[in-house]
Amino acid sequence: MKVYSSPDTYTGNNTVVTIGMFDGVHIGHQKLIDHVIEKAHELKGQSAILTFWPHPRLVLDKGGDDLQFITTLDEKTKIISQKGIEHLLLLPFSKELANMTAEEFIKEVLINKIGMTHLVVGYNHRFGKDRIHDFESYLTLSQKLGFSISKVEAVAVQDEVISSTAIRQSLNRGLIEKANRMLGYSFSIFGTVKGGQKLGRTLGYPTANITPNEHYKLIPSTGVYACWVDVMGRRYGGMMNLGIRPTVNKDKSATTIEVHILDFNQDIYSEEIEIIFVKKIRDEQKFKGLDALKEQLKKDEGIIRSVLSELTE
Repeated sequence: MKVYSSPDTYTGNNTVVTIGMFDGVHIGHQKLIDHVIEKAHELKGQSAILTFWPHPRLVLDKGGDDLQFITTLDEKTKIISQKGIEHLLLLPFSKELANMTAEEFIKEVLINKIGMTHLVVGYNHRFGKDRIHDFESYLTLSQKLGFSISKVEAVAVQDEVISSTAIRQSLNRGLIEKANRMLGYSFSIFGTVKGGQKLGRTLGYPTANITPNEHYKLIPSTGVYACWVDVMGRRYGGMMNLGIRPTVNKDKSATTIEVHILDFNQDIYSEEIEIIFVKKIRDEQKFKGLDALKEQLKKDEGIIRSVLSELTE
């Protein structure tokens, strides 16, 4: 897959394209992508996705500080590439772009810059200053501007329509298994191992303290999680704590990501690791002392080993 920092550098034509943020590249997005690829083959054209970067809310000062990305740009790019799309175009978002109507955007960007001949839209697709969202309006534009168009319907899991918003809500509630079903893969966080208080060593559970690579990456709700840890080219089981560590930490505002890697004892400071979320085991809680905390950690380990073993049998 070729990645373009701007549509201005794209030289293809007869392009079948879909547009969106594609945060999470969930199974609804994947259905859309599959349709783009099928249509490109049918029309003997080229398949492309156009997405905006940076996020429009960061440019328009509309609550950008509260952004939570399911996938970073690098993660999104990797997943889209694995789906078989030929071209990924990153459109630098601007206030000028935000003031374009849907018709202006289609004509000036999609047709003139990337040679679009077919547009694929999702069931809730909308763009342009006029925020067109009904398919009939898109059909009218396609007839006026000379391109064809198709619509992909919503995808549901257990009667719930899949969306990036629904996935964020699930992750923020610690419903990892539900979120993973909607994503079609396991949610993960990439981060770098930093130095910590090393209290875990005294409890028999040394932990790697993780700083996420992306400031806007979504961090699920506090609690104890079963996870996989990819580090130094290998995958290990892990027990992770997300939260403020109330038993030992007086600073109630500092959220930490700590993972004890099972059956692992190497020094990995400054290493980049990936934490793959499997299941939330319990909420974070405050214990009377370190002995009580250590006893609970033993119970957590037993539960987590059992959860992970079921996935490898």
